[in-house]
Amino acid sequence: MSKRQKLINGVEQLDEIREIFGLNESELGDLFGVRWPSVVRWRESGIPVGRRATVERVLDLARVLHSELIASRIPEIVRTKDDWLQGRSILQTIQHEGPGAVYPYLNRLFSHHG
Repeated sequence: MSKRQKLINGVEQLDEIREIFGLNESELGDLFGVRWPSVVRWRESGIPVGRRATVERVLDLARVLHSELIASRIPEIVRTKDDWLQGRSILQTIQHEGPGAVYPYLNRLFSHHG
C-alpha cells in the first residue's frame, strides 16, 4: 500500500492512536466498539465512512495528550480509573461516551497540574 493510500484509508491514523495510547490491535478495536478482525479489515480496505469522524476525534485527543504529557506515561494514564470520569479510565470513557467527554477532564487535570 502506498503512503497516499495509507493516508486515504486512515491506516496511519490507527497506527498513531495505537502508538500514543500503547494499544494492541484488540484494544484498538475495543476503543471503537469493534472486534480486532474489523480493525484488520479497516487496515486493508480503509476505515468505513461512518467511523472516520470518530477515528479523527480520537486521534485529535491522542495528540493533545501527546503534546501535554510525557509520552511514555500516556499508556498508564489512559488506563487509570479516576473519580472525575465516574470511576472510568480515559479509554473506557472514549468507548462509552466518545472522545468529547474526556476534554472537560483534561482541562481540569491540566489546570490542577499547571
